[in-house]
Amino acid sequence: MLENERNIEVSIIIPSYNRYPLNLFTLYSLENQTFEHSKMEVIFIDDASTDQTQEELGIYQPSYHYKYIRNEQNLGRARVRNLGIQSAKGNILIFLDAEMICEPDFVINHYQYHQNNKKAIITGVMHSKNIISCIFPETKTSTLNMLAANRNTKIPNRLENYHPSSNTPYPLLSKLDISNQTYKDWFIVRDSWYQHIVQKYGNEFDGFQFPWMAFLTGNVSITKDFIVEAGMFDEDFIKYGYEDWELGYRLYKMGAKYFAGDNLITYHQEHPIGESNWSEAIENFQLFTSKHQDVEVMILGIELAQITDFFTMNTILYEYNQLIRNNELKGFKENLVDLLTAINLFLQIDIRHIKILEAAGYGKDKVNKLVKDIQSLKKSNEYINLIEFLEKLIKS
Repeated sequence: MLENERNIEVSIIIPSYNRYPLNLFTLYSLENQTFEHSKMEVIFIDDASTDQTQEELGIYQPSYHYKYIRNEQNLGRARVRNLGIQSAKGNILIFLDAEMICEPDFVINHYQYHQNNKKAIITGVMHSKNIISCIFPETKTSTLNMLAANRNTKIPNRLENYHPSSNTPYPLLSKLDISNQTYKDWFIVRDSWYQHIVQKYGNEFDGFQFPWMAFLTGNVSITKDFIVEAGMFDEDFIKYGYEDWELGYRLYKMGAKYFAGDNLITYHQEHPIGESNWSEAIENFQLFTSKHQDVEVMILGIELAQITDFFTMNTILYEYNQLIRNNELKGFKENLVDLLTAINLFLQIDIRHIKILEAAGYGKDKVNKLVKDIQSLKKSNEYINLIEFLEKLIKS
């Protein structure tokens, strides 16, 4: 029997919407944690799921403190996580996606990171891997063919009883696979942007101008005191995307130090993604930039608009910050904000960007002033990428 809840030091917050049976595999993996179970709790928030989540996870009884909360109405990604924060008894919070399988030392490693730095934010997502643990009716034929061709004999064997006409999820794993970690046999290689970040900038994001992007709620930890001080998640964000980065940015401005933990690996169970995610994300991006009209936030639009790649965008922001620190070209900041605003407005209509200066309200005099600013920048070798970006806008 578990000891009094007052001993809880770590609270794991898992929101879930229609993720059964992936969410059950996630809970199974938390049963295998080496961290003392009497000192950890899992707050599982069922955000009005319509699948088997309530039926199966509502009666789940693990070896750790477990609190099942059922929302009768879908609250959305920000509100549901705030509900978890408010319910948490531990002062170290781990946000975990409902489809993440954790290795046994997952909780203890998160816990240890926070013993010496109360403003540390620890992300494990950037070292996460992908597995296929379940076949859904929407699973693509190419994925099924890949599984069938896998050299691991267990995988093709488990496909024998699968029927393509099935309207229900077909699990490929069992609880035993979680406890003995054979789920790792189902690992598949996916190229992810966040993995490239740690490969280039390291686990402490040295030289990365956007460390707050590491606030990814699939696998991230923070102290409860710090997140409450920041005001928690902004509940204006209802649809998909950017509610995590918006909070991460606020925390960054409050002095947060971001670290990526390569000993916090989780295995993301792949699942179908809704077609509306892109349009919802763009809508939330506009909300993000309206709340933070800072260049370091608004500049994200140039990568979304495919004007430049991710790492060039990072260099452009670095050069811009150098320009500001050197106190050169006074008034340039306002002009850049105008240009970024136009780019971001275009995103709501079409990803193609043409006549950007015209859209930003640039008349002949203002264009000439921008050209003169570029000529001034060329006198130094510090702003090469910023210059190329501005010249691309003039030619658009």
